[in-house]
Amino acid sequence: MQTQSTVDVHGLLRLDEGLVHSDVYTSPEIFDLEIRKLFHEGWVFIGHETEIPNPGDYVLRTIGKQSVIMNRDSRGKLHLLLNRCRHRANSVCQYSEGNAAKFQCSYHGWTYQNSGELVGIPYQEGAYPADFSMKDYPLVSVRMETYRGFIWGNLSDSDVSLDSHLGENGKKAVDLFCDASPEGEILVRQGCNKTRIYANWKFQGGDGYHTPFTHQANFAVMRAKRAGRKQSLVRGSMEEGWISRDMGNGHYCLDSRSVQTQGVRLPDSPWAKKYRDSMVQAYGPERADFIIRANGNPHSILMPNLQLLSPDIRVIKPIAVDVFDVYFYCAFLKGVPDEVNEMRLRDTEDRMGPAGSINPDDVDMFERNQFGMQQTASPWKYMARGMTRQTIDDDHRTPEAYRMGNTLI
Repeated sequence: MQTQSTVDVHGLLRLDEGLVHSDVYTSPEIFDLEIRKLFHEGWVFIGHETEIPNPGDYVLRTIGKQSVIMNRDSRGKLHLLLNRCRHRANSVCQYSEGNAAKFQCSYHGWTYQNSGELVGIPYQEGAYPADFSMKDYPLVSVRMETYRGFIWGNLSDSDVSLDSHLGENGKKAVDLFCDASPEGEILVRQGCNKTRIYANWKFQGGDGYHTPFTHQANFAVMRAKRAGRKQSLVRGSMEEGWISRDMGNGHYCLDSRSVQTQGVRLPDSPWAKKYRDSMVQAYGPERADFIIRANGNPHSILMPNLQLLSPDIRVIKPIAVDVFDVYFYCAFLKGVPDEVNEMRLRDTEDRMGPAGSINPDDVDMFERNQFGMQQTASPWKYMARGMTRQTIDDDHRTPEAYRMGNTLI
């Protein structure tokens, strides 16, 4: 039985002064409270439908500290099941992904269909009461909802829907990400880059201030390529401006859409023309131009564990107060020339791989953050940059389909 936390969260925040106490990032009690309130009592991103395209396919994921199986049964129906035998709570699935018609506990042999029903108990005769029924002991199903192929799970019995959790702005971020495909669909089947970081999970987020300093080497390469026009996709630079936008419900984004006057440029090649033509046919010239310039990139952080930074889907897995994992999935676009998806994959590898130009820098910064936060002298940290400039914005420079109207920036 979990006990209620007695930590005074409000006492760790002096928002009128822009100050946050280091305990927010170093206290195990705060971490446990976050796991319970954000991960065990709310909606958590699990995965994408295309990761398990065939009947019997499964992947292992977590909701907070709970292991769950995201799978399709033999008829292709989606399920989200707790990875826990109903007998002695042994895990019934040990592999990160695969295809299975059944899940069997290796401890005492209880066996479950991939739809969750208990179908086999060894040495059952005479060992259980006369009214014992296997129908009463399926694998526990987790509440599940989807939006545009993104699967979310919820361990609680609250009446909050996924629609309410994402809100209109969260859904528009997902829409922009998916609409980079002329068919409006992404494919997540390319594996992922995994990184373990010895820092608090909340450091991994949308901080636009650090970019020209932490990633100086990457910016130098970008400028050199830009000058020589040697790269197929050219992004706007940090100096051209970002807006930190509150999307509601804890979600936020680093919104560069309205300043992408140069943005992403496609090369002069047959495959690029084919992609542009297919986007114009699907969305019309104005909307297609906006999606291509913005690279379908909402640069959004959807609480508590999903980040959409095209072409990446980033998933955060908290482990302890000073340890978390981050998974980088490159989302392919359905219905595009192979060259488009190859370009996206190389982009993810170049930035987020083990020798990438972005993620290794971030890992170093986050771990330095954790080192500093653990020092107890003068524990209040100033985090109020930009607060005096915040205002309500109607996002009028963005096409209406993706407009985050009347949001705080």
